Amino acid sequence: MRCKLCGSENVKVIYNGVIKTGLLDGYTKEKWPVYQCQMCKAIWNEAQNKEDKGFYENGEYRERVDGDDQIQTFREKYDGQVLDKFNMTGTEIFRDKVVADIGCGGGCFLDFVSGVADTVIAVEPTKSYHKGLKERNYKVYSYAGEACKDYADKVDVITSFDVIEHVSEPKEFASDIYKLLKQGGKCIVGTPTDYPVLRQLLGERFDKFIFQVQHPWIFSEECLKMIFEEAGFKNISIEKKQKYGLGNLLHWLNEKEPRGHSTYDFVTPTMNAAYMAEMESMGNSEYLIVRGEK
Repeated sequence: MRCKLCGSENVKVIYNGVIKTGLLDGYTKEKWPVYQCQMCKAIWNEAQNKEDKGFYENGEYRERVDGDDQIQTFREKYDGQVLDKFNMTGTEIFRDKVVADIGCGGGCFLDFVSGVADTVIAVEPTKSYHKGLKERNYKVYSYAGEACKDYADKVDVITSFDVIEHVSEPKEFASDIYKLLKQGGKCIVGTPTDYPVLRQLLGERFDKFIFQVQHPWIFSEECLKMIFEEAGFKNISIEKKQKYGLGNLLHWLNEKEPRGHSTYDFVTPTMNAAYMAEMESMGNSEYLIVRGEK
């Protein structure tokens, strides 16, 4: 076994068991080995290779995670996450720019960006969302490679959140972003980590939750930097972000199940802020943000 990203033969199986299918309480019937490269620290599984290649396009993925593939359902569920994305991107980079969001879903983030952007490009494989995205006057494509036909070397800003971990070929994904950007253009790409603290505390109970069919990859800082350097990016930086507070950790320890942004009366805002800041400073955060420039 060689690492698919750096080519190292120093690869270990770090888990072998059932993994998430995408449904909240759904797990595979068969066991899947999960590998980690000991050089670049990338983690991957090969369960997605067994999936129908069109399950992102035909709405099956959205039906799994959201209940249906209707764009209004997506908007109702994810509008509340837009502010988190602006906290990662800022607002000053979009005005009068050509902006693309890769894996935009129903376009919640783009709906807010479009008020100041010159041109909005919506890249999303789920076909049932395309009509609603086009009604917003977005330029709509299923994949970034398709958008390259019309917008290679023309895009000022590219964002992509929680997408690169889904793709089978992350190097190609980064390369397509690079091709779309104009000289001096910038990208902001966010992806989850392996939640190292919860993995350490909960072991296989958490492993079977975090390793997922639809997430063939979990990236480290090392491998992300390598991927974007090989694609040609410069001025690459990687920011650590803690997405969930102390309440989520306590809920996992108590209930052994997810609850998102759990709160407890005794967890004060000061205590929670200190916990999140420490997770980021120690490199134990739950999210990585790659910033790069062409």
